[in-house]
Amino acid sequence: MSTISIITPFKDAAPYLKDCIDSICRQNHDDWQLIAINDHSDDESVDILKSYNDPRIEIYTNKGKGILPALQTAQEYIKGSHVTRMDADDIMPKYKLKVLIDIINTSSSLTIATGLVKYSSDAPLSQGYLSYESWLNETAEKDLFYQRIYRECVVASPNWLMHRQDFDSMGGFKHLSYPEDYDMVFKWREAGFKIKSVDSITHHWREHPQRTSRNSDTYQQDSFFRLKTPYFIEEFKNRRIQLIGAKKKGKLIAQILKEHHCEFDWYEKDEALIGQELFSKEIRDIQFLKKEEACILSIYPDVHLRAELEAYITKRGYYIGANAHYF
Repeated sequence: MSTISIITPFKDAAPYLKDCIDSICRQNHDDWQLIAINDHSDDESVDILKSYNDPRIEIYTNKGKGILPALQTAQEYIKGSHVTRMDADDIMPKYKLKVLIDIINTSSSLTIATGLVKYSSDAPLSQGYLSYESWLNETAEKDLFYQRIYRECVVASPNWLMHRQDFDSMGGFKHLSYPEDYDMVFKWREAGFKIKSVDSITHHWREHPQRTSRNSDTYQQDSFFRLKTPYFIEEFKNRRIQLIGAKKKGKLIAQILKEHHCEFDWYEKDEALIGQELFSKEIRDIQFLKKEEACILSIYPDVHLRAELEAYITKRGYYIGANAHYF
């Protein structure tokens, strides 16, 4: 049986940690190493981990501060032939490790195994979380990972597994920036990894007020846009970028494009915005969209208007997931 190294940073995770560790201990693939990295907790998290008295559970202290340094610290202690991540407040179904490693063992090298996700919360989930869950699962079921990569992070941070040698060859967590889970997916794409999903839920994501993604500046919209926009610039460096949308997200993208000294044209459908000048750039009517360049859509209208928009840009030589991407 192959050993799977599970990397779990934690900070003041006591309310949820036991549920997480119990779910790991129940795995029907029981050859695993848990590398638990204490990010300077002030609660009883370490005592909870020690109470298991299980030699497979190893506890270390973060050499820095925050999730990314914790992941980089954990990288030094990996012993397994396969690597995965786990969040200290989430839960694995008992078959998770087995079904993911089965994908890896029946695939060529440079494969990432993943599955579907399910959000849970003590309070009613917002429509935003439910929509993201649905979108993530549809992305996995339709194998649209890289076609949708600029919209959102297409693989949940604690819901993947890969060969140790592939992990090492890409540098693991060493060269990542925040938001590190999103950056890792871009690094997978650059290195030629294929992402494969099982058609079952492999991760239960717990939503709660203390969740890091809610409270850290490194996981807010500005950080995601500052990460992905340079990747887009590099991918389409031989084309002129066409930016559609001049509201909040469009303004942020325009600002980042200017910071990177990237030439672009800017368009809107809203007559109130057409003709305005921002960042020394005039916002033009979308009917003047240049043909067959590279298009960023900073808008995401309802289904009817989205179909209308996509039909129009297709006539101009743009294809969603190819040279046109929703941000």
